[in-house]
Amino acid sequence: MKNIILDNRKDPLGAMLLDYMAGKHDACLEVESSTLDMSTMCGELMFRPHQLMSGLEKKALELCHGDILDVGAGSGCHSLYLQEQGKRVDSLDISPGCIEVMKKRSVRNPIYDNLFSLDIVKYDTVLMLMNGIGLCGTLEGLHLFLQHLPSILKDGGQLLADSTDLTSLYDKAAGDGYSLEGYMGETEFVMSYHHVISEPFDWLYIDYQTLLLLVQHYGMQCELVIEGEGGQYLARVFGTH
Repeated sequence: MKNIILDNRKDPLGAMLLDYMAGKHDACLEVESSTLDMSTMCGELMFRPHQLMSGLEKKALELCHGDILDVGAGSGCHSLYLQEQGKRVDSLDISPGCIEVMKKRSVRNPIYDNLFSLDIVKYDTVLMLMNGIGLCGTLEGLHLFLQHLPSILKDGGQLLADSTDLTSLYDKAAGDGYSLEGYMGETEFVMSYHHVISEPFDWLYIDYQTLLLLVQHYGMQCELVIEGEGGQYLARVFGTH
C-alpha cells in the first residue's frame, strides 16, 4: 500500500473517521481478507485515548524519542499523545480523509505521502503501530522497506513496529509459515464503508523469527520488546549505521 489515495471514493477509512468525528459514533467499516476472517474496524477504536491503548502500544510510545515519524497515523491518536509529552512528531498517512481528521484534531505535522517517498528528513524513531509493519504488504515489500530504512533514520535511530505471528492458524503441514502458495502471513484486504470501497491492497503479518532473520540480513539488529495476546508482538530494529 505504497501509493497515496487520490480519490475520496476509494478512501473508506478516511470517510469513516470523518463521520465518527462529525458525531456518527457508531461508524464502522468492513474489512475483507483473501485468507483471514476479519471483523469490522470502528471509529471508537481509532479515536481511543492513551488510557485505553494496549500495553504494547503504551510501551512503544514510552520508547519513542527524538524526532519521530508516525507511519500510518490514521486518526492521529498516537501522534497526539506524543505531542502532549512534548515530542516532535511527523504524522504520515496516504489517506486524504485521515489527513483531514488529523488537521481537525490539531495534529501538528500531518504528511500526505507514502513512506517510500521520504528520504530527505531523517528521524530518531520511526513508529509503526496497529500491525504497522503490515504496510509493507508482502515479504518482498518488507525487503524493500528494510533497504529503505537507513535513509530515513538518523545515526542511532530506531524502528518500533508491531505485527502478529499467525503460526497458530497455520496448517501443521506448513508449520514454518509457508505453503505451496507462499508465505501465509501475506494477505489482501478490501475495506468498505457504505458506498466507499478501497482498491484491493496487500498486507503482511510477519512472525518474529522471520523478521529477525531479514533484519540481520540487512546488517541491523532486532529485539523482541514485548509479546502481547494472540501472537501480537512489538519489535525494535536498530543499528542501521
